[in-house]
Amino acid sequence: MYEHIMFEWFKLKRQKIWLIVLIVPLLSVLLGYGNFLGNYEVLMDKADDNAWLEAWTQITLFYGILFLPISSGILAALVCRTEHLNGGWKLQLSLPISKARIFISKLVVVLSLILLVQLSLVFFFLIGGIMIDIQHSIPWSFIFTAVFFSWLCTFTLSTIQLWLSYRIKSFGIPLSINIVLSLLVFAAYTNKIGIFYPWAQPSFAMAAPEESAIESFPMFISVVFVTFTIILALAVLKFSRSSLKS
Repeated sequence: MYEHIMFEWFKLKRQKIWLIVLIVPLLSVLLGYGNFLGNYEVLMDKADDNAWLEAWTQITLFYGILFLPISSGILAALVCRTEHLNGGWKLQLSLPISKARIFISKLVVVLSLILLVQLSLVFFFLIGGIMIDIQHSIPWSFIFTAVFFSWLCTFTLSTIQLWLSYRIKSFGIPLSINIVLSLLVFAAYTNKIGIFYPWAQPSFAMAAPEESAIESFPMFISVVFVTFTIILALAVLKFSRSSLKS
């Protein structure tokens, strides 16, 4: 498995993945801090408000709801792009390697890239807060808990996106589907069953405590785990039974 994961990483050398890993978090932070500073008096209207948390809320408004789901879809498409060129799928699926291992290796790479995006977000978030001279204490525990659990919540989403990227040769079609489904996250916030929606789960997990739509965190994590287990099993099964692609 390790060798195949390294092989998947090697194929990404010319894909300019760093554009997603760095630019998406940076853009999210710039937009979030811009909104935070523009509405500072409204957002900091209580004496006990922590500026870091208020800024985080504004940043994740862009990142968690739109940029993270869309970015994970782009990363899944890039991981499959090489195979869609010059009959790559036919070659890879004809190798004496289990198809389940191929799919899971690609998924591990996608999730590793998303983790890098998450860590980049934290880096730019902290740099931005220092630059605008936020005086409050940094809520380290909340930030890393939010980043970790929101990353876990991308597992189901990434599995679906990887399957779509495998099935659809065009780069634009899965991306368009992903954008439309990401926009529906806004509706998920107004519905109690929104926690079951894979595109909404990451933003739910990274929301600040006072903004969270999660009524029971243990139940939420259980839903995420069960959803991922079911989707992964179905995706691996379908992938393993798929015929060779040209």
